[in-house]
Amino acid sequence: MTATMTIFDQRTGESRTLPTAQAENLVRNSWGTWSDVAPLPAGWDREPARYRVEADLHPSPLTRHRFDPPFVSSTDSTMFQYTDRVLHAGEVVELLTWPHPSMTPLNEVAKRVMAYFTSHSKSRLPKSPFHNGQLRLDDGLSGTVPQERLLGRRPEPAVPSPIRAIGR
Repeated sequence: MTATMTIFDQRTGESRTLPTAQAENLVRNSWGTWSDVAPLPAGWDREPARYRVEADLHPSPLTRHRFDPPFVSSTDSTMFQYTDRVLHAGEVVELLTWPHPSMTPLNEVAKRVMAYFTSHSKSRLPKSPFHNGQLRLDDGLSGTVPQERLLGRRPEPAVPSPIRAIGR
């Protein structure tokens, strides 16, 4: 009896149960179209991120900090830049801003935001991971490099000059 594996089309949600070797081959060679993980439901990136506060956090003494991009570092590990009140340990909060690194993500949106927040340069991040109510994780450094900058300008072809025959 051969072992089987269920794989999912990430675009359409279609599922297939195939022999394990065939399923693994399809997942490996499909450039992310097929996966062994079920796709997320439609609209998952429009729900607010939910976190559990793990330690008491207090707001920044300067109100303007709530409207700034995330701090690169802080000497006070219990200060949360994007709150206007004290957050107590064990409290569950919904945020449309960047989380505090000590918070625990509770839903898929929060997991992705936290992973992005802890792995990217904070000085390049926008003020919020959400744009028009939808999750958009971008620090301005992603995307392809324009070809001209990567390779420089190509030299122009030489202008052909007339060839002179010698001796005639």
